[in-house]
Amino acid sequence: MTAAFPFPWAEPLLKRLRHHLSDEPFRRDAAHDLGHILRVARLAHRLALEEGADPDTCVAAALLHDLVYRPKNHPESPLTAQMAADMVPQWCRETPGLESRAEAVSAAVASHSWSGGGTPASLEAAVVQDADRLEALGAIGIARVFATGASFGAGLWHPEDPWADGRDLDDKAWSLDHFERKLLKLAEGMKTPSGRRLAAARERAMLTYLEALRAELAP
Repeated sequence: MTAAFPFPWAEPLLKRLRHHLSDEPFRRDAAHDLGHILRVARLAHRLALEEGADPDTCVAAALLHDLVYRPKNHPESPLTAQMAADMVPQWCRETPGLESRAEAVSAAVASHSWSGGGTPASLEAAVVQDADRLEALGAIGIARVFATGASFGAGLWHPEDPWADGRDLDDKAWSLDHFERKLLKLAEGMKTPSGRRLAAARERAMLTYLEALRAELAP
């Protein structure tokens, strides 16, 4: 699993991260598990190399970006990026090879979140934000949105008005509403050229799915 991360600090950090994830106060949904974290880290590594960002900082921040988890309907959910960022410097200082990057990694974690409203202040922070948002698009993004909704009891879609033609969007009640509320806005907000390119392809896959779903739901 660590072959994509050619850094001597990667395996010790991952070992500690796995232990941390196994001993949390809230059970993670399937969209925010270790698999998600590793996929974001791989995307961050790829974007860092393409954009000329520091790969150590980008991958470390991606591995630690969801260090704090709260269910999406929890009142602290919008605060988790900053909560994680507050923990990151100590994690970096205690990981040989990351000590000098503690503040840069923390800053990237703090600004990655959509709900937290962060604005990246460095290329590395932009890479991490793009990587996390790419993970919400495409085929994986489709799977994740329904997994997240199911975790707090949201339905797939409104049974009488799935496309919200005559009602307000409510993605806490209906997972399909989340496409319009958030997911279809992600591609236009990508910060890096590589992120924009990858996001466009993933958005097309998502739009193709929605077109097929609309046809199947048509009366």
